[in-house]
Amino acid sequence: MKTKLLYLDDAYLKESSAKIVSINTKSPQVEIVLDQTIFYPQGGGQPADTGTIQTDKGIFTVSHVSYNDGLILHKGKLEGLMNIDDKALLKINWETRYHNMMLHTAGHMLDQAVKNIDNKNFGVDGNHGIAKRAFVAFKFPVDESLIGKIEDEINSIVHKNLKITAENISEKEINKRKIKLQFELPKNKDLRILSIGSYNPMPDGGTHLKTTNECSKVSITGIQEKKGQWRVSYSIEDRENKIKKDKSDSSNKIISISELKSKVTNVQNLIKNDLIENLVKEELKTKYLGKKGIFNDLAKIISQVGSANKRQAGQILNELKTDITESIEKSVVTSGNSQKKWVDLTAPGIKPKTGHMHLVSQAMEEITQIFERIGFSRSRYPEVDWDWYVFESLNMPKNHPARDEWETFFVDAPMNKKMGKIVLTTHTSNGQVREMERLNSKPPIRMINIARCYRRQQDATHTQMFHQFEGLVIDKGINIQHLKGTLDYFAEQFYGPGTKSRIRPFHFQFTEPSLEVDFSCHICHGTGFLDEKTNKVNGEAREGALGHAPENQRQKCKFCKSGWHEVGGAGMVHPNVLTAGGFNPSLYTGFAFGWGVERTYTLKEGLNIDDIRLLYSGDLKFLEQF
Repeated sequence: MKTKLLYLDDAYLKESSAKIVSINTKSPQVEIVLDQTIFYPQGGGQPADTGTIQTDKGIFTVSHVSYNDGLILHKGKLEGLMNIDDKALLKINWETRYHNMMLHTAGHMLDQAVKNIDNKNFGVDGNHGIAKRAFVAFKFPVDESLIGKIEDEINSIVHKNLKITAENISEKEINKRKIKLQFELPKNKDLRILSIGSYNPMPDGGTHLKTTNECSKVSITGIQEKKGQWRVSYSIEDRENKIKKDKSDSSNKIISISELKSKVTNVQNLIKNDLIENLVKEELKTKYLGKKGIFNDLAKIISQVGSANKRQAGQILNELKTDITESIEKSVVTSGNSQKKWVDLTAPGIKPKTGHMHLVSQAMEEITQIFERIGFSRSRYPEVDWDWYVFESLNMPKNHPARDEWETFFVDAPMNKKMGKIVLTTHTSNGQVREMERLNSKPPIRMINIARCYRRQQDATHTQMFHQFEGLVIDKGINIQHLKGTLDYFAEQFYGPGTKSRIRPFHFQFTEPSLEVDFSCHICHGTGFLDEKTNKVNGEAREGALGHAPENQRQKCKFCKSGWHEVGGAGMVHPNVLTAGGFNPSLYTGFAFGWGVERTYTLKEGLNIDDIRLLYSGDLKFLEQF
């Protein structure tokens, strides 16, 4: 059953009721599907809505919304309880939605404005607020000399107060009404078109204003050629700022380049006089370059410079800032005392600091050596790879959650018909089929692949960029006992004798059977609670005291939360993956495992690192300890 999209019927609907169809609390973010929704899912260049979903027993804060084959997936944080079939009240953040609507409508008006100036050109792509970018990409060149003309044309459309309508439509109706569209409509959604006044309709799936004059003033901020398209970037004026500016006479005054140059000359003369008076550097920096300094006050008037002269005005101000900075640096006096500081030439010199490998690099070297001793060879495969190697060849279907843009970083690049999109690899498993291809599908394979990976999650145990090491073994007669022996070997070698480990049944698309691999947490010693509040007898911790301490005296371990730390997945290579790599699964079997280097290393005894983000903080006091 598809989710009913209420926002298509009424983009101004701020609240509504709905029924919970499904809820998933096992993913990094809670995921909820409703029978109907007012939340717009990110797509068509328009960002997703945010807001809340509330029931009698819980409140769900929506941070992202995505479209998944007819189902709308709401992602975010749940406080309290929610169950399937619960009735819920939906509320969107209206100010954010209305701003996104204005940006999206402005993009379509920009498309029409360029067509009015050059009837052979048309928009082929657009971004209307995602990642705080707004542009329309055009098929043919758009000259920078037209910026002023385009800006005037689009604001003319705004002031005409044209009616805006959107409607779902079939391909049969499009042909019957002889509607000409410059590019294909999406195949995974219902066909929809947008009409502005009597202009030709355009393909669209977003939310829009009712009339053009609802939109604030539109400014063209630049033109850039990228990948054979011409991106015309734009912005809309904030309505509150617009009201304030209308009340100020000075805001309506246009500053010419000659007036700006005159003001710059005055500032240059002023700093020359200050340098003659031997003001100290600190005073000069505050006076001219401070937050409330002379330069920042002057830079504010660039908003009053005409659109055609803004680039030249920016260059003039940049040159002034450079001159001010150089003049201050050349000033002699650095403090209230102009006397030179005495230097003892007989004092011993300071030895240059010597560095060492980063602790993550140290971990990768150690991991490599451990596996080389049992016959593994080190390989490395692309960190930016085709969708086919990262997902398709690993038995992941098209609608797998990992292939959602909220989970994976997709690269803005042309799509390959066979290989799909380009992504930042979410795991080192993309090297599995590549290694099989490199060896022409001839066993044996004993590979260890270490590389960077990228995912969107970031917290105490996850970073958006991290390192992973991937193990792959393929040969005749390989079974799960070989895998278990390899895991035990690594645990003993990396963490030392007596390391506790466990494997749990799980599900991965690329292994069957699949396992989760855990190691005991060294911070809480496998208890799930910090031992700083243990009861003591004669100054020493009483054995077992922590487990019997009152609940309010027990502090949960921030790092593991349970006594065990999940380090990664493992399992027997799925027959479909073997087939994708050219192996006959009836003759050959194999196992694979993939663990995070950082998370594995932080389990070492004595490190006590309870936040993995410290590894990339750049704090020398932290890094010099290793």
